Amino acid sequence: TNPSNPLGTVMDRTTLRTVVNFINQKRIHLISDEIYAATVFSHPSFISVAEIIEQDTDIECDRDLIHIIYSLSKDMGFPGFRVGIIYSYNDSVVNCARKMSSFGLG
Repeated sequence: TNPSNPLGTVMDRTTLRTVVNFINQKRIHLISDEIYAATVFSHPSFISVAEIIEQDTDIECDRDLIHIIYSLSKDMGFPGFRVGIIYSYNDSVVNCARKMSSFGLG
């Protein structure tokens, strides 16, 4: 979870790079829960794992192993508004999520 719940601490770029390296070495999937991403207002600022794999070109990364989840209900203060987002580079994960979706196939 980045930012963490309940403290709101965020992972720095070095830690995220270490996590990405680890999952690539071990060939395991990373589900990055970024549900509180928009509620970080101070420093250090929030860095998404997507920024690491998109901007840090010196790091080896199998994008099929990385999946990001987010929801509007926490950041927007809509506790009953159940809108979740799964962002994945893995087509199999996206296709599975589409089949589980109740209201949309986006």
